Amino acid sequence: MGWLWAWALLALILVALAGYAWRTRRELDRARAELARLRRLHEERIRRPSVLSHELRTPLTVVRGAAELLLDEAAGPLNPTQRTFAKTIAENSNQVIDMASDLLAEASIESELFKLRLDRVDMRTVVRECVVEMRRVHSTPIRLDNHGAPVSMRADKRLISQAITNVINNAARHAGEGVSIRVSLADSDECATISVSDDGAGMSAEDRERLFVPFATGGSRRPGTGLGMMVTQKVVDLHGGRVLVDTISTKGTTVYLVLPRDPNTTMLKEAETRG
Repeated sequence: MGWLWAWALLALILVALAGYAWRTRRELDRARAELARLRRLHEERIRRPSVLSHELRTPLTVVRGAAELLLDEAAGPLNPTQRTFAKTIAENSNQVIDMASDLLAEASIESELFKLRLDRVDMRTVVRECVVEMRRVHSTPIRLDNHGAPVSMRADKRLISQAITNVINNAARHAGEGVSIRVSLADSDECATISVSDDGAGMSAEDRERLFVPFATGGSRRPGTGLGMMVTQKVVDLHGGRVLVDTISTKGTTVYLVLPRDPNTTMLKEAETRG
């Protein structure tokens, strides 16, 4: 009889285990389904700014091109009023295109699949290309102090270029009328420092606090989203660098982008220090 009880007990245990396994499997399936749902929502949230960015950039690029052709008088001479209107269209188109680019960059950086594309670049060439592009966009004088041997370093060229142009854009749009901008590059064995200086009105303490806050309102700054400077900070952080701001009210502002020449080495050292 003892063996009958043993078999009965074993059968009960097996039934209990089977029931537990079934419930566990069902809960696991539910968890997987919920994880898949959350992943889809996350991917949709990441994709949405990208789609919006593309939808904004494409027609506005056409509008900007048409305005620039008008300013070049390709369609005939302009009177002063017409030139003012065409310039306004071009400048505002540029501003929205830049915002769309920043939205796309921010969405890309926040994506869990994001990875820096580090290549060997000459930072002097990168800085020069950014200044040439910004001179085409802005009427504000932009001086370049970029003499010296090539500065070879590892960086994501596309993102670093966007970070630099964002800082120049910020200076040109917010420094005020009649200012000039100076862009320079200094290098050492371990890092390269890009500085963008203006001789404008500078920033108040309140403006300084809001500099990296997207869509901030209030303060004395001219209208803008603040999105570009936030993206700049994220890009520099990803490279293991720092963004420094030196500003004095009525004395102008200088923004420094301090970038390690080898981001991987710098970030590894910081991780070891924190450990």
